[in-house]
Amino acid sequence: MSIKNQRGFTLVEMLVVVAIIAILASIFLVGLRGFRGSAYDSKRLADLQRIQSYLEIYYNKNRAYPTSITSWSVGGSSLEAALAGAGIGIASIPKDPQFAGQSYDYGYKVCDGDQGYVASALISEGSASFKDAPGVNETGCSGTTFTCGDTSEKTGMKRYCTGS
Repeated sequence: MSIKNQRGFTLVEMLVVVAIIAILASIFLVGLRGFRGSAYDSKRLADLQRIQSYLEIYYNKNRAYPTSITSWSVGGSSLEAALAGAGIGIASIPKDPQFAGQSYDYGYKVCDGDQGYVASALISEGSASFKDAPGVNETGCSGTTFTCGDTSEKTGMKRYCTGS
């Protein structure tokens, strides 16, 4: 009898290849997690800049910042409702890309009666953005409950604030 030359891969060879691909994919996905967090942080900072623009438009029309705000975007006493109802062409405001609708998403406080404000977002605690974070004075502010620089709201996150 003659032995035929067979072409193809054995089951063991196929399993080894699948195992190598799985290991490489897991390494890639673990490395990708940091980039996703950076993208979320960049979006949050851009959202805060957009909100600052909206608040300045509101201030220019009303000579005061919105008061009696209890939430970012839920209900009649939200920042979104105040800006949308002011007749300045704003129908909605940005929501947190990761934590929208949760108690630790974006925040807003009115300060000095109605002549100042603090807007905030949670960003990754190790983010380079904190090196450039503006010094914000929260004295005399009222509104949603948050503390600038706080790390206790969500593990691995820190409260970034900006304001007028």
